[in-house]
Amino acid sequence: MKKLLYWIQNARAFALPQSMLPALVAVFMASGNESFSVWLGIVAVIGVALAHLSVNLFDDYFDYQFKSEEVREQVAAEGERARIAKSPYLTSGEVTPKKLFFVASLFGLAAVLLGCIVFAKRGLIPFYIALSAGFLGFFYSGKPIRFCYRGLGELVTGLIFGPLLMAGVHYAACGSLNTGVWVVSVAVGLWVVNILYTHSVMEVSTDKKVGKKTLAEVLKTKPLQLTASAVFNFTPYIILLVSLILKHLHPVFSAIFLLLPLSVTLFYLLCQFCYHPDREFKRQWWYGPIEHWDAISENHLEWFAIRWFLARNILQFASIIFIVCSLVV
Repeated sequence: MKKLLYWIQNARAFALPQSMLPALVAVFMASGNESFSVWLGIVAVIGVALAHLSVNLFDDYFDYQFKSEEVREQVAAEGERARIAKSPYLTSGEVTPKKLFFVASLFGLAAVLLGCIVFAKRGLIPFYIALSAGFLGFFYSGKPIRFCYRGLGELVTGLIFGPLLMAGVHYAACGSLNTGVWVVSVAVGLWVVNILYTHSVMEVSTDKKVGKKTLAEVLKTKPLQLTASAVFNFTPYIILLVSLILKHLHPVFSAIFLLLPLSVTLFYLLCQFCYHPDREFKRQWWYGPIEHWDAISENHLEWFAIRWFLARNILQFASIIFIVCSLVV
């Protein structure tokens, strides 16, 4: 059990809500269907979690092969504002790359086995969805495609954790899809992109030095970077508003607009970062939870953490709202 927990921690379990919450949204949105299956929904959600952990470990493996983490640590040591290395267990020599690859494969195999249960009950549609997501996830940083080194990492992640994940889990849970789940999945996917994109804007110079070509690097100029941020922050609300007007979603889903002030705040803070990076600002209670704040403050990473956690909290709060709305309907 200790070894399992050790590897779950190494696989960045703190990021699991980014996949688990959208998966749960898909299950709850499927719950009103006559063919809804609780146990198949649970199997699909657990499979998503295992696949997510597997992809994170593979990402560490391929990054290490590329030596990006060593370069990132060097950049941080030279005084540039960069986040803490994500795989110290590997860069310290505590775990060998060979063992990491083996464990990542085990998590992936466990996800595949659970997927086989779903495929046996629901047919080929969830199989094709899972296959597409698996392909994109593995080659996110894996050779020869390496999406995250070609400026496509954020968009690929949004596609995986939004439309593909939610469509697959929804179909696993009830054996069908509807317009409502597609609409919500696109909104969720854009907010997932927003998490990674906010990260990449703040680390554009560091990512460039380690060889990663993020979307922020592709866009280059601050006006274009902020335009993309506005798209990822506010397009979900537009999509949901149109869907509410067209009655693809129940009116109760309008509760999602309670989050609009958070999105406006995040966009404002990113504008500040681009044009006034040294301007100080205080953390507000309504930004939502920010774990390990004392350690963040000690390492002088408030500038990064507040913006990143705010982007993450928007996704988490949105998922909770969608779940509650599904229960009400």
